[in-house]
Amino acid sequence: MNRVRFIVTLQYRLLALIVTAPMCLMAQTDTAAGAKIFATNCSGCHGSDGRGGERAPNIATSRNITSLSDKDLSNIIRTGVTGSGMPSFSFFEDNGIANVVAYLRVLQGKTSNSAITGNPAAGRELFFGYAECSNCHMVHGEGGYIASDLTDFASGISPENFRKAIIQAPEVVPAGSQRVDIVTATGHPISGVLRSEDNFDIVILTRDGRFNRYAKSTLRKLSYTGQSLMPTDYKTRLSPNQIDDIIGYLMLSASSIEPVNRRQKRRPE
Repeated sequence: MNRVRFIVTLQYRLLALIVTAPMCLMAQTDTAAGAKIFATNCSGCHGSDGRGGERAPNIATSRNITSLSDKDLSNIIRTGVTGSGMPSFSFFEDNGIANVVAYLRVLQGKTSNSAITGNPAAGRELFFGYAECSNCHMVHGEGGYIASDLTDFASGISPENFRKAIIQAPEVVPAGSQRVDIVTATGHPISGVLRSEDNFDIVILTRDGRFNRYAKSTLRKLSYTGQSLMPTDYKTRLSPNQIDDIIGYLMLSASSIEPVNRRQKRRPE
């Protein structure tokens, strides 16, 4: 009887080892090794900080990327994305891919839980007031339409990287986020985000959330700025404490959303 119990107990222990072994292996990642692989193979397109370049998108703060699981990211690295310019990196093998994913999580600020900084209540007042963030951005259905919804933006970025995103202009602005300045036939200046154009017409999304089509031949001026609508003076316009307050407000906003709801919200994007 004792021998039977011993055998059964041993079987359960072996089964437990088999089930948990892959999880242990995945946990034993080397971010330093991942950083080297990223610098050699990924930074040329995605940028050294992962925030995007001329040939590839932002994978450090983009909500579509930060919401993906480690398994999803591993599959993308392993198989690539057909038709996007993202090749397969299956030669990294499983360990190398796991290291790259671990380093990507460092760039995304997801390696540790960050405490809420600043005063969220004061940050909300700044967001919808003096800082004028709500002119372009929306949080929980309130605010502007022209820029990205920041309701859960803080769920995929560390406070340090968040601060950089506020005070530093991005090196490369995606085409769909670039500001276009025009002067209409009546002399009215308008700024907005370029949405589409051909040889004859241009469509601009303005701060009121409307898509406006203009015939190029009627415009007095058309300027492609190569810049975003994001103000570039926040470093001097806002104090460090005010920036912390805004970060605190958006961190609190993100923490109020269940992870499942985040995934459901991001799918249409």
